[in-house]
Amino acid sequence: MRAVLLLTLILPLSLAQAQGLQARPGPLAVPAVAAPPFAQVIEREVPALMKEARIPGAAVGLIAGGKLVYAKGFGFADHAGKVPVTPDTVFSAASLSKPVASWVAMRLAEQGRVQLDKPVADMLSPWPLAQSQFDHRLITIRRLLSHTAGTTLGGYQGWLDFKELPSLEESLAGKTNGRGAVELFAPVGAKLQYSGGGYTLMQLAIERTTKRKYSDLARELVFRPLGMKHSSVAMTPEVLAVAAQGHGDDGAPVPMRYYVEQAPSTLTTNVRDFARWMIAGMTNTAGAHPLSQAQLAQLYTPAELSTPRAPDAPAYGLGHFIERLGDGSTAVGHDGRNQAGFRAYFLMRPQSGDGIVFFSNSRSGVALDRIVCLWGADVAKVDAATTCKK
Repeated sequence: MRAVLLLTLILPLSLAQAQGLQARPGPLAVPAVAAPPFAQVIEREVPALMKEARIPGAAVGLIAGGKLVYAKGFGFADHAGKVPVTPDTVFSAASLSKPVASWVAMRLAEQGRVQLDKPVADMLSPWPLAQSQFDHRLITIRRLLSHTAGTTLGGYQGWLDFKELPSLEESLAGKTNGRGAVELFAPVGAKLQYSGGGYTLMQLAIERTTKRKYSDLARELVFRPLGMKHSSVAMTPEVLAVAAQGHGDDGAPVPMRYYVEQAPSTLTTNVRDFARWMIAGMTNTAGAHPLSQAQLAQLYTPAELSTPRAPDAPAYGLGHFIERLGDGSTAVGHDGRNQAGFRAYFLMRPQSGDGIVFFSNSRSGVALDRIVCLWGADVAKVDAATTCKK
């Protein structure tokens, strides 16, 4: 579970620029309604977890009743520890790119520009993956979104130099800075195997079919309709110049990394923007809703498999992990972590209109997963001491 609360601080522009960061103008962090009691848990737990895990900065957002009711920043966004995190601080969100990618695909399908159940091989000629014993013509966008296409390569290493970025075709073929090529290792639809490589294959299929850059499609189909003015999947030096700076597992500064694999990897966003997206994915909430309830239901339904699923196996829909909380309610979400030094996580209950999200500028931000667990126990009204053991 994730929650994000950011204090809006007015910084001298010269200070922000001196640290390679630019303060973004935005409204004061005054919630539309009173912050719920769980905000006190965030205030107590987040600073302690950050100190213990040496997490320089984090932002947490809490949604209740379909509204962002709490948003606050903790710690610092930069390596030097001089630029405070606010609700408007932009973070690299790593694999939170995948649920956004599911929206891009659904909107394109609605417009008739792609078909979720059409063979991806019909969209890609020549076929960019190595031949295998399994039938690649059964791979569809729906299978790629649900990690059931039988493709490999969970995550990416990234590149230190933006100019070194390979093409998507080169990435699929193995130019991944040590992570290898994307391959077909199992029959399509037989098992759930988390595959960022599958999302890269989907990105290439979308770009080939629409003849558009994926980053432009994400902006036009998702970010712009929702007013997400500070969100992007372009991940250029210009975008990252105003974002938080990453740190490693030990809390030490690490250089930024760049990724050409945008559908699985490159979302940059902040608490306010991402909360807009979360709220748009809920039922009976105010504001823009680019996807219908029928489309959202597809995202939140576990993918079908041709083989039995183990009772304790994770469930995944289209771009979303799906889980049952202690009271039996359904929650959907995703986590993200990358070599550039970031950890992010969101979880929400679409039917009840509540959720939590956090971003952190350290790989050790995984310690903040506890906040998400505590939130889940709180909304499900189950014992947190039992559910969220340290």
